[in-house]
Amino acid sequence: MKESKTLRRDARDNAAKLRTAALELFLAQGLDAPLNEIARTAGVSVGTLFNRFGSREGLIDAVIPDVAGRRLQELGTAVLTKETPRERLEAFVHGMIDLQHDDPALNDAILRRYPDAAALLGVCDRSTALGQDLVREAHADGSLSPDFTEDDLLNLLWLAGTASRDESAPQGWVRILDRALESAWID
Repeated sequence: MKESKTLRRDARDNAAKLRTAALELFLAQGLDAPLNEIARTAGVSVGTLFNRFGSREGLIDAVIPDVAGRRLQELGTAVLTKETPRERLEAFVHGMIDLQHDDPALNDAILRRYPDAAALLGVCDRSTALGQDLVREAHADGSLSPDFTEDDLLNLLWLAGTASRDESAPQGWVRILDRALESAWID
């Protein structure tokens, strides 16, 4: 990285501490983890955070795309090992729901809560494209109702992401989403 060669050693160390703290707190709390807390955890001022990364989105793009990309790539690889279009689409939906539920930062990314984090959006766009391809593939083999669209898939995942962030969401939300997908298949 060209910039790190021109920075003083203490500035490089501070940037590394900020990346480490941000990754830890984003993964635990989501992408809206308080910047003051990230700076405090890194042992630097919030001014140093803004000086190094410019904004929350700059910090997000510095730490989250690699982690999110790796997790989404692992899901994509697992999905593509399934034999039928139905199995692939179901594995994708259930895998995305699990990721959204278990990983607050990835959930925020999938919900596009920080649209100015351009690098992160690029990672999510690849996953969205895979889901859309899986819907088209299931349509092509006749197993998925034409009434279930690519937008329906995105809405289903948005609902899952929203419910998984809300502690007051009814316990049966996953069951309802499962039923919605199940009803889209042609016997």
